[in-house]
Amino acid sequence: MSNKFALSDLIDGIDREAEASVTGQLVAAFVAAVEDGRLAPGEKLPPTRALAEAAGVNHLTAARVYKRLAEEGYVTAQVGRGTFVRLRASAVVAEADSDEWQQYLLPERPASYAEQVHLEAFHSPFEPDVLSLGVGWASPDTLPTDDLRRIADEVFDDVGGEALAYLHVEGLPALREELAARGREAGFATDPDEIIVTSGARQGLDLAIRALLEPGDVAAIESPTFTGALISLQQSGARVIGIPFDEDGLDVDAFERVLARHEIKVLVLQAACQNPTGRDIPADKRARLIELARERSFFILEDGVYATMRYEGEPFPRLRAAAPAHVIYVDSLSKTVGGGLRLGWVAASGPLRSRLAALKASTDVHTSSLAQYMGLRYLASGAHERQLQRILPYYRERRDALLEALAAHLGGEYTAPHPVGGHHVWVTLARRMDEQLLRSEALRHGITYIPGAAATAQATGRTSLRLSFPLLSPDELREAVRRLARATESVRRRASLAATAAPS
Repeated sequence: MSNKFALSDLIDGIDREAEASVTGQLVAAFVAAVEDGRLAPGEKLPPTRALAEAAGVNHLTAARVYKRLAEEGYVTAQVGRGTFVRLRASAVVAEADSDEWQQYLLPERPASYAEQVHLEAFHSPFEPDVLSLGVGWASPDTLPTDDLRRIADEVFDDVGGEALAYLHVEGLPALREELAARGREAGFATDPDEIIVTSGARQGLDLAIRALLEPGDVAAIESPTFTGALISLQQSGARVIGIPFDEDGLDVDAFERVLARHEIKVLVLQAACQNPTGRDIPADKRARLIELARERSFFILEDGVYATMRYEGEPFPRLRAAAPAHVIYVDSLSKTVGGGLRLGWVAASGPLRSRLAALKASTDVHTSSLAQYMGLRYLASGAHERQLQRILPYYRERRDALLEALAAHLGGEYTAPHPVGGHHVWVTLARRMDEQLLRSEALRHGITYIPGAAATAQATGRTSLRLSFPLLSPDELREAVRRLARATESVRRRASLAATAAPS
């Protein structure tokens, strides 16, 4: 960097107690240096790791600073060379090996906080020396690889090339028959024609939201919730209103107050073993939601991916059993058989079902043929029931280890609903702290998780964390919570020192 500008100049101006985020302050400091000439066109910026170390932030934050600068047109990244202050637009576009010209053609669509966190969480399990509490993926140790290897051989022996050929948009008819039979037992479907096979439950959620909403509509969603569902709602252009969800399930009284003021088109929720609280919606609240859907003519989009991941209590019928015309049901085999199979389904009826099929056809034509043939044989053989009997004790042990570690290392400093199922614990700290600072400090200690603001539709004024336990052993979970406790103590200590040093 030039003699006119040094990293120390930039760091000295950062106020960690300010309302503006550290990321935003760093971006603003670089912008000011470019615009007043301290950083000249073509000048190379320090590596992101150097910026992270100097500013006391994690590497992801430093990378985000440079990404923001690139999005705003101040810098350009050149593979293998580094990040440079941008020249005039015409000069940059003229560079044959530069990709800077793309920003002038791409539509402006800044990623939401939930979207940024969601993407980063998907990278965290692959980071070395990091204990990931950030994803609820099924553990590879539990996946039925022997069964699936045998079934794959049988599929190719029996149907040959058909296993790789095109299928009906809605899915393999025999698989839809099998899913409908299970739907009659669980309450989510009665007829194969209601079923559309999808590439995971995530696609089912996205298709349903795209079918239902357009900009200007109003949607409601449980809060906290699955970040993927929140992202799809935000991308629809609809106004999104969060409805509190706690140990007693969805706050139906709060939802009724929202209904009195807004014309809600869809309510998105998980009625059983909810992500992230692990709680159920009780029977009386379920009945009231169905009444409201009929009275006010709105849809309920029910995500049931964790409904079979139950450690305690008796299961409820799916909501769709009571009101099939008002409830769209989404599910998958991702949490039991493996997310990499990408095998899910959506159950719906009427014009909505036709619209879902049309969207599916225009999105990816149909879900993997091989996955569908394998899924059919796996389910029809009874292997899925045996798989549940095998894996539920495995995950229950990890849930209990996480809860015990929280009590041991953070006792008195948090509250958390007791999860009756699912892969997560929703922790709310008793004392509020800077969420971004805590997340950075936790990463410095070698752990990741989903911060509360990425899983809630509106700010709550509390500091919450979604901690996911399936990928770690009980010992790793205990170590992860020890690190989390150290991170929270470090943030509190820094906040206390800053308050003491502040002028009276």
